[in-house]
This record gives sequence, C-alpha cells and structure tokens, in this order.
Amino acid sequence: MYEQLTLFPPLPSPVRTVYGGGVGQAPALPGRNDSAHMEAIYLDRLLPLEDYDKIIVLFSGGKDSLACVLDLLERGVPREKMELWHHDIDGGHPTRKMDWPVTQNYVRAVAEYLGITLRVSWRVNGFWGEVYRLGASWPIQYTDPASGKTIECPLSEKQLRSAQLREKILSDLERKELEGMGCRMKYPAKSSNLATRWCSSILKIMVADTVIRNLELLKQDGQRMKFPAKSSCHQGRWCSGSLKAQVESKLYSDIDALARDVKILVVSGERRQESAGRAKYNEMEIHRTNATAKAHRLVHQWRSVIDWDEAQVWEIIKRWHIAPHPCYAAGWNRCSCMMCIFSLPSHWAGIRELFPERFVEVEEDERVLGFTLDNKQPLAEYVGSAKSCFCHSDPQALYQLTSGEFSASDMEQREWIMPAGAFHGAAGGPC
Repeated sequence: MYEQLTLFPPLPSPVRTVYGGGVGQAPALPGRNDSAHMEAIYLDRLLPLEDYDKIIVLFSGGKDSLACVLDLLERGVPREKMELWHHDIDGGHPTRKMDWPVTQNYVRAVAEYLGITLRVSWRVNGFWGEVYRLGASWPIQYTDPASGKTIECPLSEKQLRSAQLREKILSDLERKELEGMGCRMKYPAKSSNLATRWCSSILKIMVADTVIRNLELLKQDGQRMKFPAKSSCHQGRWCSGSLKAQVESKLYSDIDALARDVKILVVSGERRQESAGRAKYNEMEIHRTNATAKAHRLVHQWRSVIDWDEAQVWEIIKRWHIAPHPCYAAGWNRCSCMMCIFSLPSHWAGIRELFPERFVEVEEDERVLGFTLDNKQPLAEYVGSAKSCFCHSDPQALYQLTSGEFSASDMEQREWIMPAGAFHGAAGGPC
C-alpha cells in the first residue's frame, strides 16, 4: 500500500478552511454559455469540496499549478484526497529532451515535501517522437503510485499495426500504410488551435484525458482511495467524435463496472492575466471526461486561481516558504517547456547559453525536416543577437537546471527571495 509521508510543513496562518462546510464554490465571474458547446459544459457551481472522491491537480511544476496545490491545502482539503498529475513532455526519450532536466525531480520533490501522491504520465518518446512520428501516435504510459510500476494503456488497432510495421524494413507499400495512419514530420504551430499546436493536445491534454477516462477507484478500509488505472488510447479533444469506435471493447465495460458513483474534481492553474485567450475561460466547467450516464463518473474542472494576479501567486508560495522551480530564479518568467515553441528570442538566447548542444540539435532538426520551429524563419535568425534572459545571480539554480538534481530537502526556503524572473509579463508561451 502507498504510504503518505507524515513529515510535511504546517499550514501557514490564518487557514481559510472551507472543506467540510457543505457549501459548493461559485465562480467569481459568471461563466459563458453562449454556444452549444459552452452550454453543454456550463457549470454554475462546484459540489462542496468534501463531496468529491478525489481532487486531481494538473501539476506542471510551474508557479500557478503550485499555487493551486497550496490554495487547496489552505482551504482544508486533506492531503490524502489530493493527487498531483504531471505529464512528462519528453516521454522517456533516450536522447532528445524538450523540457528542463530538473523538472521531473522538482515535481517529485514538491509531492514528497507536501506529502501528496504523485502520478506521472507520458506519451512514449515524447515531443521528439511525435515530431518524427510515422504511423499512429506512440503509446501512453503512467506510473502507478501504489507500486511504482509503469503501466501502458492498451493499444488501438492502428497503434498495434504501426508497431509491427516499424519493426520491419519497410517496403513502399508498408510505408504508405503507415503514413495513412499518421505522419507528423513537423513542429507544432504557434497557434491557439490545438489541432496544429499539437504539443499541448497530444502530449498533455490527451494524456490526462486518457487516464481519467479509465480510472479504477478502489476504496480501502472505507477511507483511503487509490488510482490503479486501466487505460486505452484515444485521438483527443479535437476529434472526440471518433472515440465511439475505440471504446467499444470489453476494457471499457469493465471500467464502467469498477468506476461507478465516482466524483472527481480536476484543478488546473490557468489565469486570465496570462493571455487574451485565457481571459475568456470559465472558472468551472463540466470536464471532457465526465460520463455520468454511462460510467456513473462525474468529473468537474476548476481553474481555481483564474482570477488571481501574479502577485497573489507569488504571495502564497512565499507564505509557505517553498522554493519555486529553478527556472524562475534563473530569469525565466514562465515554467513551460525549456524549449517551448512560444519562447521569445531572449529565452532561446538563454538556452543557447546554458544548453548549446540542444540549440544545435534543434537547428539540425530544422534542416532535416525542412520545417522551421518558428512560423516564419529559422531558429538562428529568430534569435539573432538577442540578449540572454539568463540571470547569473543564483548559482544553485544554475546547478539545478543543468544537473537536474533537486530533492525534498531543497524545497524549504527560510529566507524566501522573489525570483529574478518574476513580474516579467506573460510572454514566452503557455505552461
């Protein structure tokens, strides 16, 4: 059985306890219901927090998702009812990385320090596997917190056939068959459209949705809940109509029987202040994976810090004396992927300074693919002579970023200092 840690920091004072009060949270601003889609997902109030069987925080390691976790704790939500879900953008690729080397260890350190269960999920081969994908998308895998084992979601027919063909020396006919199942060979576009900005939909949103749709919630001793999951791959929110053919399997009927009368709250850290697009988001909605009629699974989404400004985010982190992700101390204002497609020239100049070999690899990728990371020009031209955003004032942050080393003992900052990257605006792409 997975044991929660018993050593974690005390709640700061005063605690805004609302858990157990029997009152559902209402949005600060009225939600939108001005289209058929928005009407279908409209939610005017959450259930009381204590009524949810599990509260899942989508945890990137950035300041906003960290603020969500701390805010829930201050509201009195028990640690054992929460679970942090982190999506590894690199998917265990043996050589190529898109994210900060320290992110995985930082996320684990937060979970250990706060005594909250962590579930890590990923698409095999991650970002670069998707860039160079030929055939169906790679499988989705995740860790089972109880056993530490890696579990792979059952493969679709296209994925099984793609795996068979990839193992062969491909004939022209077989290559055409693979290409018919999918052929990426390009970077995600700098766009709000998730069909073309596929890094968010394929590597994050679809990964989370797949696991949620296949949750098996088992009660232990009438109290503790754990999340061993059986899962199946799907094509994502942007073509959810095609899911019907894929869910017609015994696996889903089994999961329906195991996951009845379950109430789940998914918490994420989008804020209106970040972009014009996010300013239009509803604070609370019915989640994409809600299936009350068929699976008796109720899933709500809550963007709990959507109306916070950046000062409020840093204030709660300071109140807990918690170290934010080292990229902030190194001068970055957003904790998205290390080499996010939305990075500004100054960010790429910082990557060129800290990770010159990664920068060169991306330049070579552009040459091989004949497709540039930026929509209009090669990376070298996009960066030009831009000044690096990297701040040299924190040697420990530099070491953590480049070495990847970070542990729970690094979490507490008794003398909390505002990181160099704070309040530099919201440029540099979404988390």
